[in-house]
Amino acid sequence: MKKLIILSLLLFTSFKTLAINVVDIAVPDEFVTTMEVTDEYPLVKTGYLTQSISSITDFYQQQLGDPLKITGSENYRTLYYNYQNRKVRISLYHRNYVTEVSIMIEKTL
Repeated sequence: MKKLIILSLLLFTSFKTLAINVVDIAVPDEFVTTMEVTDEYPLVKTGYLTQSISSITDFYQQQLGDPLKITGSENYRTLYYNYQNRKVRISLYHRNYVTEVSIMIEKTL
């Protein structure tokens, strides 16, 4: 019985850790977080950087690969990904010398 309890606790801890890591989307080093919603879907993280939309797009292409789709213009761009069985949308908006970044992660596909 004691072994069963220990095994159950280990499995629970492993699944909890896995759930946290599944939605761990990298952000550039100088990213300043302004808001996070981590306890309900869609998960959201917003913030800003002084980098250009192009350099942030390059960062995410290096981290996550080529997006499924890109929409927008020079001042606004949205990158669409499927990352670890979740839909991820990264929106970039450049104004007043900063680029605002919004990352939205939906429930499992």
